[in-house]
Amino acid sequence: MEGEAAWEGDTVALQKFVATCGKIDTLNLDSLHHRAGKNATYQQITMRLNNGKVIRTDSVYFVAETMPQFKSGASDIIKYLHDNIRYPAKAMENKISGTVLLSFIVARDGSLTNIRIERGLGSELNVEAIRVIKAMPKWTPGKIKGKPVRVHYTMPIKFKLS
Repeated sequence: MEGEAAWEGDTVALQKFVATCGKIDTLNLDSLHHRAGKNATYQQITMRLNNGKVIRTDSVYFVAETMPQFKSGASDIIKYLHDNIRYPAKAMENKISGTVLLSFIVARDGSLTNIRIERGLGSELNVEAIRVIKAMPKWTPGKIKGKPVRVHYTMPIKFKLS
């Protein structure tokens, strides 16, 4: 379903959905459910058709009581990245190094969705950063009041020439 692909973060599907049949609204809220700016703890997302009918609504948290975790923590993320990143040949030839900053959502089932480059280094390194994140095994999801929730997560990936 096209709306489903748009909901899951497929940029082309999202653009097509908005252009042809609806819109997606976001509202940043604090823990008391009041509108918030920089102090927002979660974002309410609503997908609606042009006639106003709401077809899906959900929340993405920036902070959860229990934050999502990859295996047993940061050391496992570092090991996974070390074992799985393949430095692109063209980037090596051009001596490009630095940090790619990605964001994604850890879904209720621990899968990673809506993977985006927030700050990149160039197409080859950006593509490799996205590839390695897409290939990650499921995480332990974040929780609020013991229930799994969707949590926004930001991760730097450092590319360093040796």
